Amino acid sequence: MKFLQTGDLHLGKFFYEYPLLEDQKHVLKQLLDELKAEQDAGAPYDALVIAGDVYDRSLPPADAVQAFSDFLAEMQKSFSELHVLIIPGNHDSAVRLSYAQQILEKQRIHIRTDLSRIDEPVIIKDAAFYLMPFLQPASLSITEKAEKQQESAPIKTEKPVLAENSAKEQQNLTFDFDTADGEQSDEATTAAAQSDEARAATTAEAAASQTQAAAAQDSVATAQSERKETYLMSQSALVQEALKRINLAKNKDIANILVAHLFAAGSVESDSERVIWGTAEQVDASLFKDFAYTALGHLHRYQKAAAHTFYSGSPLAYSFGESNGTGADKVFLRVEIEKGAEPSVTAIPIKPLHRVVSLKGSFDEFLNSKTYDEYKDCFIEIESIEDTIVENPVMLLRKKFPLLLSFKQNKAFEELSSAEMAERRSDISSENLSINSQFGLFLKEIHGNFDGDETEKALFDELFAKMKEENHETE
Repeated sequence: MKFLQTGDLHLGKFFYEYPLLEDQKHVLKQLLDELKAEQDAGAPYDALVIAGDVYDRSLPPADAVQAFSDFLAEMQKSFSELHVLIIPGNHDSAVRLSYAQQILEKQRIHIRTDLSRIDEPVIIKDAAFYLMPFLQPASLSITEKAEKQQESAPIKTEKPVLAENSAKEQQNLTFDFDTADGEQSDEATTAAAQSDEARAATTAEAAASQTQAAAAQDSVATAQSERKETYLMSQSALVQEALKRINLAKNKDIANILVAHLFAAGSVESDSERVIWGTAEQVDASLFKDFAYTALGHLHRYQKAAAHTFYSGSPLAYSFGESNGTGADKVFLRVEIEKGAEPSVTAIPIKPLHRVVSLKGSFDEFLNSKTYDEYKDCFIEIESIEDTIVENPVMLLRKKFPLLLSFKQNKAFEELSSAEMAERRSDISSENLSINSQFGLFLKEIHGNFDGDETEKALFDELFAKMKEENHETE
């Protein structure tokens, strides 16, 4: 059994204000290239595993959906025997992701979002893949029954006679009113007596049937009251319940593989994940010890979470905290499993369309020297080492570094005394200054020593005068 593991694609994601879809298409192409290379080498993959967060949000943009659709179509065209296993992550909408899953499953594309099928494996060769979607709070429950069960005789299931039917029967009783003296004949009297008996019997039967129906309803109500639905809220409790159901279905004679989207306790997170503070959503990785291999998604760093348990991480760096080697090793995982042997896990490096780098230096070095020219096509964050504040650095530097996303001036802001900051704010907000003078100070605040363009000031004066005229104000 040989499969390729990835996850946390986050299709449609923006990095700061920059759309990443072209970078993500570049990654999807590398997935196809890896599958083709192994197929051409005579050692094809049996499956591709995508461990959640296919999209970056529950309502993905149309171009992201189209990109993934094109990817699956190309996959099906080029690798007709390959199985594709997909689960939703916490960023996905399980309902939207599961669109057409019954049709796709016939094409070996298994998108599992239904928790009622969590114990139903996908069998590929001699391995059983259990697909466990991200478990939302209260998505699973434990049903408890009261120890004492009410013992009662079996209730008859025949249809009861309704009271309204008995009333109709009473209205339909036959009497003979055609005698000359207006009295009933003996035959009529006898018939009436028989009808009275029939009516009494019918009424008694109806009453008995209604009593039985009421007893049945009471029995159902009692049974329902003795059932207590305990909805699970924490990730740990949810995963334990899910694994309990899976373990009951496992066949120990074949390799059992788990695919899940969760936070394994002790693993290293990055600042691009949507996680809860503290340990509320963490799951003990020892719960997976009975699986031959566990493929995890959710955390964006490639890492080993426990024995036979790996995160492939996100295929792209989605924060500057993952740059320059600090978790920036982006990979796919080639996993090979043979009966009686340890799983073989090989990291396949990914070449991003644009690298993510964090740099330090002076504004002048970046603007006027060639020291950092090699990073022109990278997503860049710059930390200034200068003590003075540079006004509008991103706008000025983007002429040279078009993918500059952040310019940090922490040192300069620390050097700038609080008194000076207070003085500058006081000048701007002073009530003794005219609105025109305040606008001039505002321009100075924005442009530093720039005194302002006279044309810009004249335009402001014109607009301000027009505003006062419209509001019927005087000097």
